[in-house]
Amino acid sequence: MTSSANREGAGRRFQQVEELLRRRIAERAYPVGSALPPQRELAADLGVSRDTLQRVLKRLAEEGLLDVRQGSGSWVRAVPDVPPEGVVDDVAAQPALGAWIERAFREAGEVSLDVFTLTSETLYGHLKREAERIIVEKKTPPRSLSIRMLVPSEDQPLPYPRAKDPGDSRIHQRWRAMARKYARETDKLVKQLAKAGVDARLEVRRVLLTPAFKLYVLNKQHMLYGMYLPEETVITLDDEAETQVEAVDVLGGFSRLHYFHSRSADAREVAFFEEKSDWFQSAWDVLGSTSQGEK
Repeated sequence: MTSSANREGAGRRFQQVEELLRRRIAERAYPVGSALPPQRELAADLGVSRDTLQRVLKRLAEEGLLDVRQGSGSWVRAVPDVPPEGVVDDVAAQPALGAWIERAFREAGEVSLDVFTLTSETLYGHLKREAERIIVEKKTPPRSLSIRMLVPSEDQPLPYPRAKDPGDSRIHQRWRAMARKYARETDKLVKQLAKAGVDARLEVRRVLLTPAFKLYVLNKQHMLYGMYLPEETVITLDDEAETQVEAVDVLGGFSRLHYFHSRSADAREVAFFEEKSDWFQSAWDVLGSTSQGEK
């Protein structure tokens, strides 16, 4: 990749990360008063250099959203402004995963989540917030929590994320490390909730599929569905040189989510809900494996 293409790709990544962090703050994945993950960890997860992340954090601090403290991290000060009443754009109109997970915990004594995703990073962030509400803030917990998660097999090459060079496996290895990390962290949350008195269970099955879409079925009646949009980009590796790799990737945080209800008045919406629910169950039963692949 030429240096000019590198700069163009890195500039695009800067804009994406800025918008992604702004959206996470708006959706309370990072609530007001909470700290963002350490810069090195956050930069590695987002695939940008620490210099790029620092520039993003500075921009958000200038907007008044963050308080960036030297030596003590970045803290959320405020959420982005809500559009004036009657003004609705595409982003504002999208269903927010965090709000629906919060509702799922609030509306039912027995919470269930069926998830098909590339990694569980986004899900983990919102579940962490619910765990904090229950364990730290002493909110009334549900009686039970059942999570079934379908994720790609770790052994197969994926069309994304991947390096554009077919012989370069570093991007696949990076994805695999992230997938394992957030599966572990989600499992820890579930165990913490179990200690807090919730009958909490997590099942993970792997399929020989690359998600073309992300799917969340909450309490067997709410569904969020959104397509992954592949793009050519530049990913910065978490190594000493912060090596940039030309890659094909998706940013799941930019998937436009659409809402469907199992008992909608729209027959087409109900049919879509039933079709995707049946697909998940079939993939779970027929294609899913509990094998964790190579260590």
